[in-house]
Amino acid sequence: MKVMTFNIQHALDYQKQIIDIDLFVNAVKKYSADFCCLNEVRGEGPIEGYTDQTNAIADGLGFYRYFGEAIKVGGTSPYGNAIVARSPFKAVETIAIPLTADRSEDSNYEPRCVIKAVADVDDTEICFLVCHMGLSNAERKNAVETICKIIDEIDVPIILAGDFNTNPQDAVLKPLYDRLCDSDEKAETKNAFTYPSDNPEIKIDYIFYRGLSCTHSQVINEIFSDHLPIVADFEI
Repeated sequence: MKVMTFNIQHALDYQKQIIDIDLFVNAVKKYSADFCCLNEVRGEGPIEGYTDQTNAIADGLGFYRYFGEAIKVGGTSPYGNAIVARSPFKAVETIAIPLTADRSEDSNYEPRCVIKAVADVDDTEICFLVCHMGLSNAERKNAVETICKIIDEIDVPIILAGDFNTNPQDAVLKPLYDRLCDSDEKAETKNAFTYPSDNPEIKIDYIFYRGLSCTHSQVINEIFSDHLPIVADFEI
């Protein structure tokens, strides 16, 4: 099973600065992902140029799909995370991350969410969690606490993926490292940077797992969006 995590920056071609759904469809095809966890996905709304990006990408791949809305941009245009997959989902839900009351940092605060999607892969039930954490420390702390509560209630193999907006050394991620393995352990280049894609200087994108065997992981050094995607291989 091949899993990709990818912040697609609302399907914006980073080099041409135009929305290009086919670019991202072809990226998933090129690296043969069976499950692709997506951040910064737009839904259809009145803002010019935006369509239902989850369905457009999934249709281009012939995949199953689920969109988890975090906010409506301008109060009208859906925005959040998505997962597209070669296998159907048994159950899916969007779990809101509680808003932080701590607004002391100079940061952009916004509602965030976690997608929880359960799928059967070769008769093995796997729970996929997709998250895009906030920019402030307080938001990330809330996100990690929410994710850990979800993880602690799951008794099947888990994949957790997304843009966490912080580096692996940040203490806020320790509860995740206590519970899960980072696919980066199986990468030839450890802690390879993922952002910004044209001159990477920090790792902020991750694929964590539990209950599966990860055989290989790599940051894809090819520019599509402003983030570089990660692809990891798992044995079921």
